[in-house]
Order: sequence, then C-alpha cells, then structure tokens
Amino acid sequence: MITSVLVPIDLNQETGNDEILRFAAMAANHDNASVTLLTVIEAAPALVSQYLTEGYEHLASQSVETELGKLAATMTVSKGPVATEVRFGSVYREILAYADAIRADLIVMGSHEPDVADYLIGSNATRVVRHAKCSVFIVR
Repeated sequence: MITSVLVPIDLNQETGNDEILRFAAMAANHDNASVTLLTVIEAAPALVSQYLTEGYEHLASQSVETELGKLAATMTVSKGPVATEVRFGSVYREILAYADAIRADLIVMGSHEPDVADYLIGSNATRVVRHAKCSVFIVR
C-alpha cells in the first residue's frame, strides 16, 4: 500500500509535467496517499556562486515555491492538499534524501530523451531508479 508519493518536478521542462502529475494523482488516489511536489535547484558552481547576490537561495526558492504551488493547485488528491518542497544541491541526491526523509513509498518522475552525456554518466532519473529505497515510476 502506498501512503506517500514524491513527485520531483523539473520546472524547466516545457512539456511532460501534466502527465507526471496525472500519474502521481492516480497512484495517490488509489491508496489515499499524500503527495509532495519537489523541485531541486542545482547548486551553482563555486566560480559562479561568488557573483550571486546575497540571499539568492531565498529569492530563488520563493519563485520556485510559487510555481510549485500553482502546479499543486491543479492536482486533485483525495488525501488533501498537495505539499511542496524546494531544495538546493545535486538533483538525484536531494530527491533520494527527501524520499527517505518523508518515507516515500513511490517516486513518480519524468525522464527526458537521452543525449550523449546521459549515455556516458547517466540521467538523474537513472540514478534515482538505481538507488531509491522505494518504487519509482518513470513517465516519458
């Protein structure tokens, strides 16, 4: 039985998020599970971070939280309101850490069409599938 669904969302993806949200809502409603939308903002390289204004992370997380809130409002989940979370760091590591923190039973996430770099080092979705302690559903 699923009690908690984690949905990592890439707000930079122009398409596909609607399908991801639809599958997550179906899974959550089937077992009356809670849903959390998560966006991870990649940490800026040290060379770049020295030029960012003070409070950059706070401003960035506010903007992303607003966008996640709009997506959460589009979901109809029987368990109640959809939670949102913004984290900074390595995308797949933060997804895995947050899934463990909330004891997610299912991760529903998208995967883009692979390019050359993905074949060499792997995509975030591949890494999450490989290392998650719970089930992972990939939407393409």
